[in-house]
Amino acid sequence: MQNSIYKLTLSDGTVCDIFISHKKIKNFYIKILPSSTIKVSVPLKAYDEDVNKFINSRKHWIEKILKKFRKINDTNIKDSLVNGGTVRILDNRYFIYIYKAEKNNVILDGFNINIYAKEPEKDWYIEALYNMFLKFEAEKYFTKTIQKFLPVFQKYNISGVHLKVKPMKTKWGVCRPSERRITLNLHLYKTSAKCVDYVIFHELTHLIYGGHQKNFYNFIYKFMPDYRETEKILDIESARLL
Repeated sequence: MQNSIYKLTLSDGTVCDIFISHKKIKNFYIKILPSSTIKVSVPLKAYDEDVNKFINSRKHWIEKILKKFRKINDTNIKDSLVNGGTVRILDNRYFIYIYKAEKNNVILDGFNINIYAKEPEKDWYIEALYNMFLKFEAEKYFTKTIQKFLPVFQKYNISGVHLKVKPMKTKWGVCRPSERRITLNLHLYKTSAKCVDYVIFHELTHLIYGGHQKNFYNFIYKFMPDYRETEKILDIESARLL
């Protein structure tokens, strides 16, 4: 296997390295990792001229994907539950302000989250208060999103579902069709509105199709034709949150 690096100049003038691997394959393939690393696999006997032509023919697509990953990475700042820190909820970041108070309370004020705590010096105490607030807000938002999609499922005799929200380590959501119950990951509320829409629609679709058969994804595609892109974003978010 032969390896080389091609330097591609983007429209904004920046130069990015593209790692080329010659393999026992018949076609040209390109892959961009969330880290913005670009890898190209080409046949063993591919000429440099053909490789360069292939890369430049995908230049617009490369720039599009790089821009998307950079946007995601820009929002992946680690949450900080300290005075003056920030946390992410859906598509926005909010400033955290902590105050000592006789009564525990968490108040959302614009892009500020004010945490009033009896024991503000204890990190675990602040985290517990914040998580209770987050779960309350997530349940409201998830319920509203479910109601938004229910008209699509009414002709399948699905008029409502039971919702449960809790932190989970490996799944964004779980559906139990026999109980008409959907469990959603609390961390889903830290992703984006588009990701929430997809996960909820995905789980609602399980009320019609139990498994991930072709009809299942055909149904989702009918209403969310770009769902594969959302799944890729959720894979990135999994590494950050789960």
